[in-house]
Amino acid sequence: MIKTQILPLLFLGLAAPAFAQAEPEFSPHSMGLTLGGGSAKYKGSSEDGNGVGNLYLYYHYSFTSQFGLEVGINGGTEASDWECKKRDRDNYECRNDRKPIFGINADELDYTNLVVAATANYPLSERNSLYGKAGAQFFDYEISQKNAKLADDSGVGLYLEGGWQYRWDNGIGMDVGVKYLTMSDLKVTGMDVGISYRF
Repeated sequence: MIKTQILPLLFLGLAAPAFAQAEPEFSPHSMGLTLGGGSAKYKGSSEDGNGVGNLYLYYHYSFTSQFGLEVGINGGTEASDWECKKRDRDNYECRNDRKPIFGINADELDYTNLVVAATANYPLSERNSLYGKAGAQFFDYEISQKNAKLADDSGVGLYLEGGWQYRWDNGIGMDVGVKYLTMSDLKVTGMDVGISYRF
C-alpha cells in the first residue's frame, strides 16, 4: 500500500523538471510599430519623385522562439521634397517642392495593406537576432492628380521583410529592416525602423 502511494509521488517528482522545461521562457505576444520610407514604381516607372513614407502597426504571435505569425496594417503615401532656407538667426522658410510622380503627372499616392505573414527568427546572441517575414497583403491604392483619380486598384499581393532586431529583458525591442510589397502594377521597396513590446 505504501508503494502505491510513493510511486505516483516519485513519478511527479521526476516529471516536474520536464514539465517546467516545456513551458516557454517568454510570452508569445508582442505588438510593434515601424516607420519607414523608400521608393515606389508604377508599371516599371523610374521617374524622380517616386519616394514614399509608411507606417506599420502589427501584432505578432510566437509559436516557438524561432517561428511565428504576424498580422498588421500598413499605410503609405508619397513623400514630397521639402527645401528650407534660413531667413535669419531663428527663422527658416520652407516650401514643398512636389514633383510629378510615375511619369504620368500624378501628385498623390495613398495605399493601405492588411498584412498576414509567417515569421522566422535566427538568434545571433541572447538579445540580437536576424528575422524574416513572408506572406500576403490585401492592398488598396489610389494615384491621383489634384484630387482627380488617375489609377486605383485593390487585391492580394506579396509581402516580404527581413532585418535585424534587438530585445531587452523588459520586453522592449527595436528593429531595422527592408521590406518589399507588390500591389499589382505598383511595387514598393523601403527601409523601416521600429519598436516593439513583448507582453
